[in-house]
Order: sequence, then C-alpha cells, then structure tokens
Amino acid sequence: MNVSTFMDFIKARWQMIAVLIAVICIIILVLLFVAGLLLLPAKMTFSGGAITYYANNSTG
Repeated sequence: MNVSTFMDFIKARWQMIAVLIAVICIIILVLLFVAGLLLLPAKMTFSGGAITYYANNSTG
C-alpha cells in the first residue's frame, strides 16, 4: 500500500476513525476510574445522604 492509497483511505474514513479514537479514550478513562476504585485502599461512607470518598491512610 503506497502513501497515496493510504491517504485516500484516511480521507474517506476520517469520521469513523475519529469516533473510534474517542470511544477508545473514553473506555480507557472508565477502566482507569474503575481500577482506581477497586484497587486503591479507600472507604466510602454515607454522610447526610451524600457519598464521601476518602483514602484510607491509617497505618494500623
């Protein structure tokens, strides 16, 4: 595949490629957020109907 053919391919499908890149970025951000919630030591408590999230820094 030469450069001209490749550029024509990109020009014809740039919208689909842009959407795919955006979706991949969103999926990566969601996975990082979920991994942070599951893997980091933390506590979630209810305080006045609101969920308070804080890191567990206890050494005991």
